[in-house]
Amino acid sequence: MDMPERRRTEAFDLASQVVALSRREVPRATLLAAVDQARSSLRREPDRDVRRTLTWVVGAVEQGEQATACIDAALRVAARDLQRPPSTKDPR
Repeated sequence: MDMPERRRTEAFDLASQVVALSRREVPRATLLAAVDQARSSLRREPDRDVRRTLTWVVGAVEQGEQATACIDAALRVAARDLQRPPSTKDPR
């Protein structure tokens, strides 16, 4: 049976936006507002692997870690994880 292709989620889009805003060096208040919005969305992300990866991305940006290659790699991992069926166990 063919699995329907999963689409990028709100959490992925918001985490990506946090990264983009940090790279544009927006004011700290703007970045923190975006971080808060992303964290709220992450609490509703159903896939635990995606949630874990994106939580790390948002946290890294919030802490001022600008390891661009690591953040980019983490976003690619989350995007890849969104292409497979969601993990079913959710041990929040």
